[in-house]
Amino acid sequence: MRTVDARSGFNYTKHNCNSRRLRPKKQNCGKYTLIGSVNQNYPHHRFRCKSYACGWCGPRKIRQLRRRIVHHALMHGLQRFLTLTLDPKKLNPGWDTEQEITYLFAAWRKMRVYLQRKLGKSLVFIAVLELQGNGHPHLHLLVGSYLPKGWISASWQALGGGWATRIVFADVHRVAAYLSKYLTDDSLHDLPPGTRRCSTSRGLALFERKKGNGTWILLREPIEYWRDHAAGVSAEQFETEDGRLISFVAAQVPGFLAARLRNVSRSPKLSIELPSHISAART
Repeated sequence: MRTVDARSGFNYTKHNCNSRRLRPKKQNCGKYTLIGSVNQNYPHHRFRCKSYACGWCGPRKIRQLRRRIVHHALMHGLQRFLTLTLDPKKLNPGWDTEQEITYLFAAWRKMRVYLQRKLGKSLVFIAVLELQGNGHPHLHLLVGSYLPKGWISASWQALGGGWATRIVFADVHRVAAYLSKYLTDDSLHDLPPGTRRCSTSRGLALFERKKGNGTWILLREPIEYWRDHAAGVSAEQFETEDGRLISFVAAQVPGFLAARLRNVSRSPKLSIELPSHISAART
């Protein structure tokens, strides 16, 4: 008899924030510097890898993701939590996790067509991918439309999904508490690299893309090195945990750097440069 991991999904009330596996920081995380030329000033930012697998960036990125999901759930009234699983019997025994995820997303695309026909409109949703205790992927979704449990189970199984589906209603103000139960460091880190962990319906963007100003280049040296070679430094910001420098604005930078920024196209773009410490010191 097949068993389902009772700890997975929205009914698991134990929080994992204190039992998270400690992971090391990525090798080059924070060792590069992003420098720009904006309004005759030179902002400097410590460049982070922003990887879920990084011991520094991962937890912060997940906290930010939770906040954005809660914000949009409140905005769009997404008060129903839907879980869609896969039936191991329908999966090819030779598939790896990436192939199973591809299969899951293909079934979910077909399910969205069914949902559009059922509702007469496109479903508004936020979906988060997670691995179950048995290693198979499944989807957690926030939706706003009423969906009968029997119809969901029958339609999902007809499209190749599993029998274990669940939909529950929750107070929209408790979305953050529900998210903290399953959107954890481990749940997102364990997915294969490059996997899209979170997706949304068309027209709903968790993070707005902002067009940057000025020109920017990425340099290999850490921000402390460029702080020592800059003049007229202001607006310094530091990490609250360890006091490390995050960013600052300089009125003057080494000559070769100012020249390189002037030569970059006027349209906002990022150029990757890797000068040595010796070349910087000579300017």
